[in-house]
Amino acid sequence: MKKTILASILIFLFGHYSFGQESKTKIVTSDIDNFWIAYDAINKTTDSLERIKIIKDLYIIKATEGLKGMIAAREYEDYEFVSAILNYPKYWNSIRPNTANLIMDKEQIEQYFAKLKEVYPELKPTTIYFPIGVFRSAGTYHENNVLLGAEFMLANRNSDLSELPERVRKGMTDYMPYDIPLIALHELIHTQQKRWEHLSIIHRSVAEGVAEFISTLISQRPLSPGVKFGKQNEKRVLERYMIEIFRDDDVGNWLSSKNQNELEVNDLGYYIGYEVCERYYNKSTDKKQAIKDLIELDYSNDIEFAKILDGSGFLPMTWNEIGTKYESMRPTVIGIKEFKNGSKKLSTKLKIITIEFSEPMSSCCRSIDYDQSKTGEFLKIKEIIGWSEDKRKFSFEVEELKPNTNYHIIILNFAKEDGGNRLAPYTIEFRTKRK
Repeated sequence: MKKTILASILIFLFGHYSFGQESKTKIVTSDIDNFWIAYDAINKTTDSLERIKIIKDLYIIKATEGLKGMIAAREYEDYEFVSAILNYPKYWNSIRPNTANLIMDKEQIEQYFAKLKEVYPELKPTTIYFPIGVFRSAGTYHENNVLLGAEFMLANRNSDLSELPERVRKGMTDYMPYDIPLIALHELIHTQQKRWEHLSIIHRSVAEGVAEFISTLISQRPLSPGVKFGKQNEKRVLERYMIEIFRDDDVGNWLSSKNQNELEVNDLGYYIGYEVCERYYNKSTDKKQAIKDLIELDYSNDIEFAKILDGSGFLPMTWNEIGTKYESMRPTVIGIKEFKNGSKKLSTKLKIITIEFSEPMSSCCRSIDYDQSKTGEFLKIKEIIGWSEDKRKFSFEVEELKPNTNYHIIILNFAKEDGGNRLAPYTIEFRTKRK
């Protein structure tokens, strides 16, 4: 009983601890406490609807900003929490006693953050949360908050992984026991960066490399498995990377722990980015300025990005050369069968639109969007007709058109026949004639 009370006191203090007035960093663990309360209640009933109500009332509704951020970032659903609780009881029971161990990492986290503040005085304060998710993220960030998935962080070599999916087991085996202070430092660096998440594989690799390199530099900890493998197999990794960066369907091979190429190692994009950052840093005479350059890099600015990428000398092509080759490999729209794009006097009797592409296309993917900067109406699709036999033409039926009206629609993400190299966003626009 005394040990239980002491652990609760430590968790309470840790959950509200602040690293001094200067850094204003807090660590919050209350989501873990709420999860175990919900866990016990769910295991006491066999009513499936009642279980959903319990996870909502006792866990999700009481969520900290960290858990809310994790749910948003990883798109967790209430039923997934219930399913995980019911399907992995051996795992949950094996990690539950480790909750109090989080207090042991407090001092090291504080030291790492203070060292980063020394070399990067512009460091903004953050809060570290430990939400329990459903095995889709060991560490991430949301706005200025660091989110560490406690379902991973609580694991150690004695944890029972036997019931977990193979994908989760493999990833955890590579990283257990988790270096929580190092992961916290990595994610803290992400909170300081300009946004990059929806850009190219190379942008994302460099962004992850910034966090990976600086956190390793500050902590002086061993290289992560992906970076270590890359260092040992530089030629193989770089050759494969320079093939796949020109495709749009291979991001998971490098950054999402879903590698399906012959390298068979996850997160090698972290290695690519690490190598870029390390070489840029080593070539810089002003190391403090190099850290600032890396953290504050504007990924949407081609000149700034090229300064880092080309300055490292790691990739065999410059940023401009990569962009030119990438665009040359994309499919294009040759034209529209029924009218010339941009026409000003189209008949309102137009029903079918047929887009012709430069080469055979895949039926795997497509999407549409609208341009908020344009006046007029979004062109509404009534029915998809589909692809021609040669896969070069795509047709759809539109809803009834109004006279004297501007219409527009953006088509994008259409892929080449092999599933890669997506179409650049293409705007179809026209104006109907008066009655």
